[in-house]
Formats: sequence, C-alpha cells, structure tokens
Amino acid sequence: FIDNIIIFSDIADKYIKHLETIFSLFKKKNISITLAKSYIVYSSIELLSFYIDRFRLTNTKHCIAAFRNFAFLNNLKALEQYISVLGFLYYLILYYI
Repeated sequence: FIDNIIIFSDIADKYIKHLETIFSLFKKKNISITLAKSYIVYSSIELLSFYIDRFRLTNTKHCIAAFRNFAFLNNLKALEQYISVLGFLYYLILYYI
C-alpha cells in the first residue's frame, strides 16, 4: 500500500521524466492508481500540514499560529511543548545539525 507520492521538479521536462519513471515502475510491479485520488500537474498543494508551491515549502496557518502564540517557558510542560515544536521544525532550518 502506498499512501502518498510527491513528484516535484522546477523544469517541465524533468517533471515529465519523473512521472514516466514512476508510471513505468508501477506498471512493472502491477500497482494501480486511483484517478479520483490523483493530483497531477498542480502548481500548489497542501499536504501533511505544509503548503508547497513552486517557490517555497511553508507551514499551514494553524501551525504558524501555534508557534507564534507560544508563551514564555515557565514550567516543564511548556518546555516539553517547545522541544516538540523544535523537533518538528528542525529540518526547515538551513544548516541545522
């Protein structure tokens, strides 16, 4: 069972090549696609709490609002919440180690 496949390219020819590769693999492995659940050639998409378009990957509004409304750390529960937010966002930080 495959739930989500995201194919992205900033060049149309590469995008088509990626699609051909995936469709060829699916055909070879006898994997079917439900057309009603397929989204092909979209300029933007909201997926897994992210908004993705040809310019950027950003969090959706509710994630951003939660981060902006975060209160000063004054107890252990607040610290745990802060750490979990950082754990979720770490890969969005350039050169994070």
